[in-house]
Amino acid sequence: MGFSGTFLVARADRPLTELSALRAVDASPCWSAGDGPWQILQLSPIAEPDDSIVTETAAPVLVLHVQDSDFAGVRAVSPGGPVWHCVLSPETARDYDVPERWIGEPDEVTDHAVAWAEEAGLRPDRAAVRAVLEAESDPFAEDLVVDLVHALGFRFDAGRSLHDPR
Repeated sequence: MGFSGTFLVARADRPLTELSALRAVDASPCWSAGDGPWQILQLSPIAEPDDSIVTETAAPVLVLHVQDSDFAGVRAVSPGGPVWHCVLSPETARDYDVPERWIGEPDEVTDHAVAWAEEAGLRPDRAAVRAVLEAESDPFAEDLVVDLVHALGFRFDAGRSLHDPR
């Protein structure tokens, strides 16, 4: 059995765990990393922060739900409009009977993802985004999450355990 949980990417002037939308979810933070004002946070188990997080951060937000390390559902929202969703590791997701409308068509999702990242002030790599959307987990969907985050233009370090006393 693999990891089932959520990765959240958002811009905030304080730790993401202090945001109201995250304090309201029933999940434990595992680790986080930063890239300037942008942060990535891993939560366990799967958690769905309220869309108020976009209002609270006044910035685009990326939520990625990993299911048993096999595939990940992706949902991106922003204050300015670009909203998109897809699934990473699409063939595996189909084995789980994920509806085609959630998997997304790679060309269309790539366009939406690139527009979302550009609105966020990032420099996405269109070819890398497309490659991640077509890739399968080998062996973990978490690797695809990291690949997508990097393809969108984020440069997080390896992360730090939130339970580490350092």
